[in-house]
Amino acid sequence: MERFENFVSNKLVKDELNTAMDANSLPHAIIIEGDEGTGKKTLAKIIAEYCVCSSDKTRPCGICKNCIKAKSLAHPDIKIVDAKEDSRLINVASIREIRSDAYIVPNEAERKAYLILNCDKMLIQAQNAFLKVFEEPPQNVIFVLTCKSATSLLETIRSRARVLSLYPADENEAIEVVQERLPDADKSDVINAVIKCDGNIGKSIDFLTNGSGTEEQLIAEQIAQSILLPKKFELLKCSAKLSSDRAFADRVLSKLYEILAEAVKITAGANSNSIAAKPLADRLTRKRLFELMNKVSEARYRIERNINMNLFGAWFCSEMRL
Repeated sequence: MERFENFVSNKLVKDELNTAMDANSLPHAIIIEGDEGTGKKTLAKIIAEYCVCSSDKTRPCGICKNCIKAKSLAHPDIKIVDAKEDSRLINVASIREIRSDAYIVPNEAERKAYLILNCDKMLIQAQNAFLKVFEEPPQNVIFVLTCKSATSLLETIRSRARVLSLYPADENEAIEVVQERLPDADKSDVINAVIKCDGNIGKSIDFLTNGSGTEEQLIAEQIAQSILLPKKFELLKCSAKLSSDRAFADRVLSKLYEILAEAVKITAGANSNSIAAKPLADRLTRKRLFELMNKVSEARYRIERNINMNLFGAWFCSEMRL
């Protein structure tokens, strides 16, 4: 079995993990950062499967009892917290539960793997609560965190983990993979989706199957543009679009956070295909971008805490003003 047969592109990341797995020297904590659709969850599951695999040869083997359970997400030694699926922020109670469980011996495998997915939604208090076990974990435990940008986590957490950055595939590779996974899709539609999604395989498939996220992305980009305007009317108009539906507003803010995170990367010298992020990086300081990211996180927290959505748009507009 090829370790990364379901994980496309990102050769440098695969080479690094292959070397560590062959030497049985995988870090106790790994942060996987990257845009939505770049394969963070897929890679996290591969690492978890490696941790519980019972083969004495190449791991994960894909065929042992532990691997089969891991693939079906039924292995008792793989714990998953997914903020996206749970539609909530990761709070202190969730982290305390992980912290307590980490010191219990594994049930069936030699190691336990904790996958904390979309940890951008981990509250600061929860991150602080996580630090103790993160700094000095039991020997048989590995933590794998996924997020859009590691900058959303405390420096004390980032410094204690190996950060792996994922990027979209090149267009030709993305077209081939999307066509393989959607064999009934028209080739021209596949090419158009891949180009529109900058080679992001997950987003391309999502775009072709149901077109989801396009309206949310558009509004997020409009908000990003209006932040830079001298008058608040455009920002207020965009913010008003968030008042009708709580879940829709949260999805828009998730994409806005992603744009701001891309802008931070650009200010640090990284390359980015995000057209919406570049003006922000040109006009705003990194400090200001971090402030806006915190405000977006606060807005999402208030949505979760059932803020009056009729008042939300005006409040959000006032918070995001320069």
